[in-house]
Amino acid sequence: MTAKRKPPSKPAKPAKRGLKSPFRYAGGKSWFVKTASKWLKNRTHRPNLLVEPFAGGANISLSAVYSQLVDKAAFNELDRDVAATWKTILNGHANWLANEIRSFRISRPRVEQNLQRKPASQHERAFLCLLRNRTARGGVIAEGAGLIRKGEDGKGLHSRWYPQTIADRITAISGFKKKLDFSREDGFTLIKKHQNKKRAVFFVDPPYTKAARRLYRHWEIDHENLFRILQQVAGDVLMTYDDTREVRQWAKTYGFQVKTISMRTTHHKTKRELMISKDFGWLKSPRAENRKASGKSDKLKRAASIPSGSN
Repeated sequence: MTAKRKPPSKPAKPAKRGLKSPFRYAGGKSWFVKTASKWLKNRTHRPNLLVEPFAGGANISLSAVYSQLVDKAAFNELDRDVAATWKTILNGHANWLANEIRSFRISRPRVEQNLQRKPASQHERAFLCLLRNRTARGGVIAEGAGLIRKGEDGKGLHSRWYPQTIADRITAISGFKKKLDFSREDGFTLIKKHQNKKRAVFFVDPPYTKAARRLYRHWEIDHENLFRILQQVAGDVLMTYDDTREVRQWAKTYGFQVKTISMRTTHHKTKRELMISKDFGWLKSPRAENRKASGKSDKLKRAASIPSGSN
C-alpha cells in the first residue's frame, strides 16, 4: 500500500453478538434480520440450507448460520469488488485484510490516492472495496459515488470508518467459513442450482425496480422472470421488494402473498417496503399459538369442574 500506516491494533474479539457484515451496504438488510430469523425459526421442518442469490452485505446469511437456524448458507454476489471481498474473507486472506484495515491511517488525500490505483491482487481489491464502501456517501460503491463530506456529527470520513470493529467482523466471519458457501454468478443460476431441494429456503433481496440504477453496478434483472422461477422452487421463499404496482401484480400473478413492512433509511426516514412469501403462516409464532390454545384448554377444564346448577 502506498499510504502511511500505524502498527496493527489489538487482536480481534470472538463473535458474541452474532456475525455482522463488514459492509455498510446501500439497501442492506441488517434491519430485517429479526424478521428473517422468525421466518427461519417457524418452519415446519428445520431448513438445512439458506440460499441468498443477491446477497450484497449478506446480513441474513451471516445471522442464520451464527444462530444455527440453518446448517449452511449459499450466498452470491455478481459485483466483482464485493465478490473479491467475500472470497478474501472466506478463502484464507481474512487476517491480512483485517490488518490492512486496522493499520490504515484515514484522511481524504490517502483515501483518494488509494481509490485511484488498480489492485494488484484479489485481496487488495477487497481492501479497496471496503475502503470505498466505508467512505462513500450512503455506502454506494457504484461509479460516480462521492466521498462523505460532513458525515455524522461532522466526523467526515471517520463517520463510518471503524477499523477495529470492521477487522473484528472480518475475522469472526472467517471462523464460520465452513458454513458459508460464496459464489460469484448470476443470481438466477444459484436459485436454479438448488430449486429442487425441499429443505432449502430462499431469501431474495434483488436490486429494487426504482433505486437500483444509482446504487449498484449490476442493477438490471428480469423481475417477472424472478417471480416465475421462485414459484417453481421446492422450498419456501421470502422476498423483500420496493412497493410498486408492478411488483404487487407479479406477486399476484405467480401466487405469492404480500405484506408491508416499515424500515428506516440511512437518512432516518421511515419507508414502506414489501415482504413477499408463499405463505405468511410463519408470522404467527407457534409458541404464542400454543399458549393461546393452552389457555383455552385450561378455561374449558375449569368450566367442566363446576357442578351443574351452581350460581
